Amino acid sequence: GCIPRPSGDGGAAADGTACALYQLREWMDDLNDLSVETFGRTVRVALGPTKRIVGREVYEMAFVYDADGTLLELLNHSGTLGQEVESGWTPWDGRGFVQ
Repeated sequence: GCIPRPSGDGGAAADGTACALYQLREWMDDLNDLSVETFGRTVRVALGPTKRIVGREVYEMAFVYDADGTLLELLNHSGTLGQEVESGWTPWDGRGFVQ
């Protein structure tokens, strides 16, 4: 399923292919419910879900802490834009630095 289940070695695993219609906020809410049920503790969130566009790809991104305090990045690909996106960068012509 979409929500990680304890793997027996102190870790957890999830298959993201079953989560196509899941929003990251819903996933995090379900993960938090499972954490409370299993460990009696809530998930520590460093940064809640935000949308980021990389090229034409749209991602939801969040950061949480694991049990040891390590910061984990959560990504959810939420779509592809239909139009091309300009990078906003002007290619450097090799001039302009003082020597």
